[in-house]
Amino acid sequence: MALKYQIGVDAGGTHSTAIAYDMNGKELGRAEGGPGQINANYEGGINNIAEVINKLLDQIDGDCMRVLAGIAGLSVVGNAPEVAATISSKINNLPTRAITDSLLALYSGLEGDDGALVIAGTGSVFNGLQNGHLIAVGGYGNILGDEGSGYAISVAAMKSALLSWDKREDNALIPMFTKLFGVEHMDECNAKFYKMENPEVAGMAVHVAKLADSGDKDATAVIKDQAHLLARDIIIGLDRYEDPKPMKIALTGSVLANNEMMRGLIEDEVKNKYPDAIFSVSNGENARGVIFDKSKDYRYFTNHEDR
Repeated sequence: MALKYQIGVDAGGTHSTAIAYDMNGKELGRAEGGPGQINANYEGGINNIAEVINKLLDQIDGDCMRVLAGIAGLSVVGNAPEVAATISSKINNLPTRAITDSLLALYSGLEGDDGALVIAGTGSVFNGLQNGHLIAVGGYGNILGDEGSGYAISVAAMKSALLSWDKREDNALIPMFTKLFGVEHMDECNAKFYKMENPEVAGMAVHVAKLADSGDKDATAVIKDQAHLLARDIIIGLDRYEDPKPMKIALTGSVLANNEMMRGLIEDEVKNKYPDAIFSVSNGENARGVIFDKSKDYRYFTNHEDR
């Protein structure tokens, strides 16, 4: 009897990862490819997703039963059935489902249960799932939101350092930033900061966290403020559940995975209102969400022109 398996695809803005699992959830193989984000480059993203799937199909001798693609930018583009059918047309017409990358992460982090997945990396978002209904809080980008993200932490730390510089007060964040930017004075950091890409800005958050861990009061204040804002978003999400509320909360993203102080502050504040909340740290292998997907809405290629 031929091996039966399924494929999960995590298609993000920098790269795509496809992983094959047998029907019991054991990994059989994986492949990496180019970015699968489709709102900026629809054709390129679709082609990269199809390419990484086909690369994986060539590795495994068996019958692929379904493909679940979690795609960055799908919420912007919309029309998930059309996207799924287009991908299907490029991978031997296999049954395919397209969902947002955040929903794929939710399936993986909660392992099929109801609950919430909180992501805090470069950006941040709360995604809750209850009885098939998705609840989202935040995730509005670096200008309008992303509370508790690496980007938000770095910006808050810069503001703290600049305010202290204007007041000519001591603040350990000042020498931290001047060293990172390779300048002599804090007011020379501005021009360099505005030229940075979002991931570069977010990357400085690890230095703020290290300074906070050393006991510095200004860095600690930044971490506390951002932890409070993300805890607020989590509580808003939990408030929106129907009773009985699912209390499983998975945390993922570099900020939450690596910053113990941040995690502890968030958990304490949330548990102050919801003492039954159960926190865990997701391993971030989002493609495994296919193992836990209960949907039957998998589309085949039908009545489309090949792209």
